[in-house]
Amino acid sequence: TGNVLLIQKSILRDAVTQESLDLLAKMKILVVRDIERDEIEFIAKTINAIPVASIEGFTADKLGRAKTVAEISTTDGKMIKILGVPNVGKTVTVLLRGSNK
Repeated sequence: TGNVLLIQKSILRDAVTQESLDLLAKMKILVVRDIERDEIEFIAKTINAIPVASIEGFTADKLGRAKTVAEISTTDGKMIKILGVPNVGKTVTVLLRGSNK
């Protein structure tokens, strides 16, 4: 648990550089990449976040919240489990699977 950066799938090959991923890892920020657009909208609503398209639009009031975010291993690979979300509605747990490479 800690800080997590969720990144929408992009058609741009170099949308995220290895240098930026290394810096985020040093800062102990978990990065989940290649999340589909419709999943981003659902997750943002569930955790009370506002998606941003660039670093210039990134402010604290747009951050989402969750009690726990954990990377879990399954037989199909790794997933991200988000628990304790503020906007429960019909959501109890959010599981994400994306690329981390």
